[in-house]
Amino acid sequence: MKPNSIFLHFFTLLAVSVLLFGCLAGQEMKKPVEEKAETADEGAVMMEKIAPQQMWFYGRPLYEIYLRAYSPEGRISALTANLDQFKAMGIETIWIMPIFPNGELGRKGSAGSPYAVRDYFNIAEEYGTLEDFAELVNQAHQRGMKIMLDMVMNHSSNDYPLMEQHPDWWYHDSTGAFSREVPDWSDVTDWNYDNDEAREYLKKALLFWVRDYDVDGYRCDVAGFVPNDFWKPVINELREIKPDLFMLAEWEDYSLLNAGFNAAYDWTLYHRLFAHREGTVGLDSLWRVIDGVNKTIPAGKLMMRFVENHDERRSAEKFGWPEVKPYAALIYTLPGIPLLYSGQEAGETHKPSLFEPEPIDWSAADPEVNQFYRELLALRNGNNALLRGGCERVAVDAPEVLVFQRECKSQRLLVAINFSEEEQTVTLSETGANTPWVELTGEGLPMNEGSFTLPVYGYKIFAE
Repeated sequence: MKPNSIFLHFFTLLAVSVLLFGCLAGQEMKKPVEEKAETADEGAVMMEKIAPQQMWFYGRPLYEIYLRAYSPEGRISALTANLDQFKAMGIETIWIMPIFPNGELGRKGSAGSPYAVRDYFNIAEEYGTLEDFAELVNQAHQRGMKIMLDMVMNHSSNDYPLMEQHPDWWYHDSTGAFSREVPDWSDVTDWNYDNDEAREYLKKALLFWVRDYDVDGYRCDVAGFVPNDFWKPVINELREIKPDLFMLAEWEDYSLLNAGFNAAYDWTLYHRLFAHREGTVGLDSLWRVIDGVNKTIPAGKLMMRFVENHDERRSAEKFGWPEVKPYAALIYTLPGIPLLYSGQEAGETHKPSLFEPEPIDWSAADPEVNQFYRELLALRNGNNALLRGGCERVAVDAPEVLVFQRECKSQRLLVAINFSEEEQTVTLSETGANTPWVELTGEGLPMNEGSFTLPVYGYKIFAE
């Protein structure tokens, strides 16, 4: 199936800029970090300390896509047809929200939640076929791109076909009825991880897509609801097949990183960012979250950072545009993995329903917003210090400006972000002023005696 003509027209309008920069609704789990572990070097995470199999995803942007919202047809083939546009934009890793058949018993809305999975080993007809998915992965790999699947290991649909044959594989309430621990998730039933056969079945589902379809990673829905003694051996077995497999946990808990996940969600920073936008906390409060992670996260592990995802309101609506710009710039210049949710790059303000098809109107995309994210993607992908460097704050006498250094063995950068609605002039200390900084953004001019000006909600990056 050919991609929608409006969608292609949107990319055509933005082609010139390419030349310049060559789980259920309400399912957000904001669990605080509990377990600390072996820490990374506080000063710098150098490239040579990262395992070779981690290099393809370490610090790289991640693009989340919901097929029902991505195009009017909502098909895998529409995504395959646009891989070149994604590559040109600087997107190389795509996480696809669940594309499995979903249940009918207790279904929410006309289409049902993609997180109410009825068959882990197939593709829902609304999205395409197994052959379509195989072609997507093949075409992505030919372009040096990666494809991740969203896996739901905590629960299934209420009408999973094996329920009658193996009722003990699922959770039951005190009355003996199939049930779930979160009452609002009425369209699903939890798996019973006290049952070894259920564990084995779910392991087979994870192995299937890696072994038979060569997927490059999994985003695991509400991963903290699944026991770590399931994850650890299964992840080890998955990596026997694919050593560079990327595992992202939808949870905020270092114990999952210690169980084998490469990255987890930084919900704490997300909520702190919006608290700052509302004026209830200052930049020092933001930095305490960032610095706390820098000093405690297990070595070689990452936090995924975002200003929106499918569980949250659109950032252009929640933070406002252009007010969201400094927060997005921060996400793309900090350590970790920055997330871009499909439609965010168009300035979309409507959060798509998980239960109904609500395609994005790409013809209404804002070119200014798109260019902003293209620039951030180009800067992120093109600078090793942003991908893998250490992070240290630099004190300045401007209360609404955040300045920090990112440094790896081959590069040192200075990042300055203005969170205010007024232009800001920043002067570095004598030590910083004596460094020969040259701007990477804008016209590439050298810094003038340690002083520079930041536009409203703007940012600049300087290289030594």
